[in-house]
Amino acid sequence: MMLSPNIIASMIVIVTLIVLLTIIGQKVSKLDPAEPIKGSLFLPVLGIMKLNDMISGFYGDHWKRFAPILTAIFLYLAFANTSSLVGLSTPLSNINIALTFSFLAFMIIQTYGLIIRTPLKRMKDLMSPSILLFPVNVIGELSTPLAMGLRLFGNLLSGAVITVIIFYILPMGINLIPLAFVVHPIFNIGFGLIQAFVYFMLLTIFLSMAIEADEA
Repeated sequence: MMLSPNIIASMIVIVTLIVLLTIIGQKVSKLDPAEPIKGSLFLPVLGIMKLNDMISGFYGDHWKRFAPILTAIFLYLAFANTSSLVGLSTPLSNINIALTFSFLAFMIIQTYGLIIRTPLKRMKDLMSPSILLFPVNVIGELSTPLAMGLRLFGNLLSGAVITVIIFYILPMGINLIPLAFVVHPIFNIGFGLIQAFVYFMLLTIFLSMAIEADEA
C-alpha cells in the first residue's frame, strides 16, 4: 500500500526533528552555564526558554510536567506547516492527520485531567454546575479537540487554495516568480506558523482548565 505524500512528509519532519534536537541537545549539554550562549545555539535556546516561560505561566511549579509534550507538539506543527518551503506536502492538509491531532489533544487533556484531578473529581467537574448539564459538558469535551484539529486542516488547506486562486486570476504573461516569493511565504509559511502557535496556545489553555481546580 502506497503512503500518501502527506504521511511521507510527516515522517520526514519527525526524523528531521529527532536529528536536529539530538544534535542541539548534545551541544547544549556541553555549555558552561556561567558563559553567555553564542552562535547557532542562541536562537534555539532562546526559543525554548520563551516557550517554557509561557507554559510556566499557566501551570506554575508543575510546568515541567507539561513542557516536553507541549513543546514537541509546537515544534512538529511549526516544521510540518512550513514543510512546503522545501517542496513537501503539508502534513496537516490531510484530514486524517488533522483528526489525529484532535484525538491527541483529547487524550492529553483527559489523561492529565484524570491523573491530576482523579476520576471522581473529573466526573464532578462534568456535572458542574448542575447534573442536568452533564450531556452538554461531555459534548464540549469532545467537540473542543475535534474543532482544534479541523481548524488546522481548514486553515492550511485554505492557504493553499488561496495561493492557487491568486496565481490563476493573474493576467497572462505576468512574471510570477517575484510574486511567488511574496504570496507563498504569506499563505503557506506565515499562516502555518500562526496555526502552529494557535493550536499550541489552545491546547495549553484547555489543558490548564482541565486541571486548574486542583491547583486552586
